Amino acid sequence: MLIARLLLAALAYVLVTAVLFGNPLQPIAFATFWSDRLGVPHWRVIALLCVAASALIFARPLKNTVTALLRPLVFVILAVLLPTAVVGHHTDGIRHRAVLAFGADEVEEQSFFTSIREAPSEFQFFLHTVALKGCTPYAWSYRKMAFFVVPPNVGANVLPQHWITRCGIVRI
Repeated sequence: MLIARLLLAALAYVLVTAVLFGNPLQPIAFATFWSDRLGVPHWRVIALLCVAASALIFARPLKNTVTALLRPLVFVILAVLLPTAVVGHHTDGIRHRAVLAFGADEVEEQSFFTSIREAPSEFQFFLHTVALKGCTPYAWSYRKMAFFVVPPNVGANVLPQHWITRCGIVRI
């Protein structure tokens, strides 16, 4: 019975992380050696509280609701989904408010959930959010939680083609 519970929990982890992150090792990397890649204040505490809340599946009142076989599986699913959803929603809100305050002429936004899936595999060509202000391109940094100027050499590879044409952006 223990082996079945552990196998179900492991399978749940692999499936949920593959869907959310594209790779089961990515959430571990984000929580450890890539943890500085997200500049949201206290995001680690928020994530930890969400994991702790997920552990409530083992609380006495819920033991009759969820079978012993499924408790580890439910815990793993909640322990991945809950912090990802809460931190992701919070982070998206911060970024979107910054986009509005920035006052760009044009903006192309990607959700945090797209970023955690795409950015690690396409780190040279993926922009979380890109803005054009006075024909100067800016990109969003989750590490600094701010916009930065996109250099022309980079912009020629990653910006929308109609921005490149309209603003005459070329490689230097």
